[in-house]
Amino acid sequence: MASLLAVALLLLSRGSKAARTDPFNRTHGFCKQLDIPVFATADSAIYDIPRVDSNIEARAWAIYSDTWSTPRYDERVIKNTTTSGTFNIHGQLCVPKSVNKKKDILQIATHGVHYDSRYWDPELDREKLSYVEASLKEGYSVFTYDRLGVGQSDKPDAYDVVQAPLEVEILRQLTLMARNGTLYSFARRAKPTVVAFNKVEKPSKVVHVGHSFGSVLTSAFIAKYGDLTDGAIITGYVYNQFLGKSGMASWGVDYAATSRPPFSRTSGYVVCQKSGIQNLFFAGDTHTAYTKKMFEYGDAIKQPVPVGELASAYHVLLLPGPSLKAPVQYMLAEFDFYICGGDCKGIFNATAANITYPNAATIESYIQPNTGHAFTLHNNASAGYQVTFDFLTRNVL
Repeated sequence: MASLLAVALLLLSRGSKAARTDPFNRTHGFCKQLDIPVFATADSAIYDIPRVDSNIEARAWAIYSDTWSTPRYDERVIKNTTTSGTFNIHGQLCVPKSVNKKKDILQIATHGVHYDSRYWDPELDREKLSYVEASLKEGYSVFTYDRLGVGQSDKPDAYDVVQAPLEVEILRQLTLMARNGTLYSFARRAKPTVVAFNKVEKPSKVVHVGHSFGSVLTSAFIAKYGDLTDGAIITGYVYNQFLGKSGMASWGVDYAATSRPPFSRTSGYVVCQKSGIQNLFFAGDTHTAYTKKMFEYGDAIKQPVPVGELASAYHVLLLPGPSLKAPVQYMLAEFDFYICGGDCKGIFNATAANITYPNAATIESYIQPNTGHAFTLHNNASAGYQVTFDFLTRNVL
């Protein structure tokens, strides 16, 4: 039985490219895989960061990052720079089969670190776990993408190129491409021909959804470009006194190129060991919160992380967002270890959120019970999705 599970997970993991690139005829919609050239430019920096070219150096990097006397990243800037370029971003655009008024509302979902866009759309028990499938069933169109450095998107230098400000600008460009119809034009040209993609030229509204580091980026995006969003769902992240206190050493990282299994990555990409995946993403009652299959799948689809992305995160934290007038929902996992120190109850600070986004239409929060950081890989996933859909409906989205 165990061997059958291992084979099944292997076929669903990164080793089975066909599982990710074939067009999907879903139960509730149609999906197309896209490779999108995105030009973006952003402020960047060269940081004094330890090199990572071995497993030993990966763990030393994590410990150095966690050490109390290590200078903050903003104190380790060697030189301020600007990064510009055209990057291939792999995405998936899905449209619902049902004819309804929500079809013209597009959700743009940004995943966090340690995973790619499959976080939003697990092949494992898709009808139960996939946020994409649930959104299609609800009538929404959904765009998910592999962030720079991850999955099937470009994987440039891990120190000086893949940095948080650039990723915010890539999200901005993808949003502009969605709003002006370019994204849908890409989908119409992609094979095979599906009539459903010809019926929408561009969305009437755009909702931004984030998870974990993807929520950090989404929060920065809606703060800088509030006029480009009609609503935001921030999952697996809220700034608080316990954020990241468990440290990067708890990730149990290896150097991606020499990990087991190895990843085709250059210097500076690290990847969680299996124990780190559990520490970070899975929590709650071990008998009811998630299954062994969910945990094994979560480990099978893990992705490396570029260290420069983490070094530059401070650039985009706590940006003021007076231009945002859209509604915002914060969705927190009850037992999120990395974000809330293992207990998110009472963590959300409504006053602080309203100071950050003083003109938001509304700001709400919700605690997803018996759930760890990886919302989509816990048994209670669909109940949380419904809370989000109800929030969107209340706000005419």
